[in-house]
Amino acid sequence: MNHSNSDFKLGLGGVAKRPQGLKSHREDGFTFVELVAVIVLIGILASVAFQKMINMAEDVEITAEDATIETIRANLVSTLGEEMVRGGRGVFPLNPFANLRKVPTGYDRRRTTKPTGRPADSNLWVFVPGNRSGTVTPEQAGTTLPTFRVDGFIYHQRKDNTVVRWAYDASTGVISNKFFERVSVLKASSDRNALSRGEITKDALNQTR
Repeated sequence: MNHSNSDFKLGLGGVAKRPQGLKSHREDGFTFVELVAVIVLIGILASVAFQKMINMAEDVEITAEDATIETIRANLVSTLGEEMVRGGRGVFPLNPFANLRKVPTGYDRRRTTKPTGRPADSNLWVFVPGNRSGTVTPEQAGTTLPTFRVDGFIYHQRKDNTVVRWAYDASTGVISNKFFERVSVLKASSDRNALSRGEITKDALNQTR
């Protein structure tokens, strides 16, 4: 709408009054500084939301990972009991994945090498027989037994390429506590951020139990 000089009327003291239909540039929208502030705020909120999504996905994966190990532990005991009831020798299998009614997604029974930490091995479960990764004390294994013999390691590579492992003693059927074989860059960064916020990650919480 065009306004001529006659559209402005003099008010008290001779000050020109702006008609109601005419807005100043300040009323037309945001200033550049305000736009920058809004963009920065949106970026901060988006980064916080993205980090929470990553943490939630990691927690879900760790919960499933722990549940898999507990299932294997329970299966070892139940299989031994069934074998003894049938009059068998009652020995634990050399491979802890043996006799599982349902193996975890990603389990490769033919593979005998640990995950590489590369994307190609994402979500890989594998049992590597032998003691190639050093000894484990009963305290490290989390058992009250006087000795702990390492007959192999269970490995799992997470979707962020972090690799964790558990030692297995076939003489007692004991699976040790969790150890970190390789920590991905993404997880290391996420853990640092959580620590700076005073938060305890699910992995750290599990290791304190």
